[in-house]
Amino acid sequence: MIPFICKYCGKDTSEVDYDYLHGQDHLSCALEAENKSNDYDHCVLCGVETAYKRSTHIDMRHGYIEGAGQLCPSCYSRGTEHGAIAVDYNIILGTPNDMELGAKVRQLYWENKK
Repeated sequence: MIPFICKYCGKDTSEVDYDYLHGQDHLSCALEAENKSNDYDHCVLCGVETAYKRSTHIDMRHGYIEGAGQLCPSCYSRGTEHGAIAVDYNIILGTPNDMELGAKVRQLYWENKK
């Protein structure tokens, strides 16, 4: 059997159950290394260092976009100024035709504009 070596502790992982592995590394070694990491995340658009450590869970961050990454406050606010409105999916599904839906969306727009 080919030995697999944990890059953190240097020990063989070929006999370790896959539930306790992160790639070829011990899960505990990988988690410990991640927790020791004090690196701060950088904005995926402009590259500036953000206020969040890489180990901070995404639910505890402001400006994190799943599938894209962390944004700085400036890029996040610039990216959310699209003049868009949110339309409840019940309105969309409960409207029988496009003409009525368009009328409802325009009505929501003008109500939010005030």
